[in-house]
Amino acid sequence: MKNISKIKLNLVKEKLYTESLVNSLYEDIANYGEGESGVKVLMETILKEEKNKSIIEDIVDDFKLAPKFIFTFGTGIGAFYGPIQKLLDGSSVTMTEYEIYLLIVTAIATLINESDSSVLVDRIKEKGLYSSLTDVIEYIKNSKKVINSVTNNVLGTTYSLVDILGFTSLLVPSMKLMSDIISDYGVTSNTLSVMLKGVILSASVYGIKSIVKKIKNKIN
Repeated sequence: MKNISKIKLNLVKEKLYTESLVNSLYEDIANYGEGESGVKVLMETILKEEKNKSIIEDIVDDFKLAPKFIFTFGTGIGAFYGPIQKLLDGSSVTMTEYEIYLLIVTAIATLINESDSSVLVDRIKEKGLYSSLTDVIEYIKNSKKVINSVTNNVLGTTYSLVDILGFTSLLVPSMKLMSDIISDYGVTSNTLSVMLKGVILSASVYGIKSIVKKIKNKIN
């Protein structure tokens, strides 16, 4: 009986923790760019964009990529950097900022079937970073699922990765939350999908109507 009670207690704790994460996710999206915390996140995003733009431009120039990678995906790439850097932090391979950005650009190019993706993947293989690329691709896929669980609940619709990359008000707060989860709870690439499964399910049935309505008005 003690074992059963302990299992039940752990399940309750997990449920409460997941609900807390989902509550934070919705509130961060609803308040993005508003109030002290929202403005802070917005300003941090703008500063990161300026800092990261030159690295992304270098990658675009080095691989002769179409300029749309900067104009279409610049903000998205910058938003992904923080959580992905933390996710890869425990890797045995030491990576520079350039290499992490290269992984993100390559993952995005691969997922959207960009014509230049094969060249990027070959370069990743040359650098011995292919296993990390797989982790980054899975991370981005899971991020898409988290965001679409919100949009499907709020609007009854889901978005492609290309759409999400340009959806700053959804992407940035979501990546901030996932970055916090990774750093605070020591999430690794092996445990990320399991960790987010509960978040995705809970986000799809989130019930605080006032916050859902605010997000709906903001997206529309």
